[in-house]
Amino acid sequence: MGETPRFGVRFTQPPANEDSDAGTPERERPERLEVYQLALAFTSHVYTVIELAAEFERYFLRDQLDRKSAIIPQLVAQGLATSEMPVRRALFVRARQSLTDCTTILDMLAERRSVKLAAIEPARALAHELLDRLLELTRPPPKVW
Repeated sequence: MGETPRFGVRFTQPPANEDSDAGTPERERPERLEVYQLALAFTSHVYTVIELAAEFERYFLRDQLDRKSAIIPQLVAQGLATSEMPVRRALFVRARQSLTDCTTILDMLAERRSVKLAAIEPARALAHELLDRLLELTRPPPKVW
């Protein structure tokens, strides 16, 4: 399969015997996977909301929420596996846009009372945390004059 790109994503945690990150390449640090794990958790919570709204909400809205939430971890994984920073930022921006769409749909479900607010809140809380992480990753580098 070839080498992992310099900033590539590793979907497994480093061995437990490594106590310090000193000298560890950036791609092997588990912090890089936190945004990916958050994206997966968000998708899982959204799936629960979709299942609760299955009988009460129109199909196209559930389908759109399902598609938009499923693309987020894919875009994050692609961004983590890309070494070119402009491409990486563009993938994270697309993930952030899909996340914004998902939160809007969740707000619509809450406003329509299709799903109880208690069922939507965990997904919304994760969405806000994931949005903060993606904002950090999409920040352009400072300009040097």
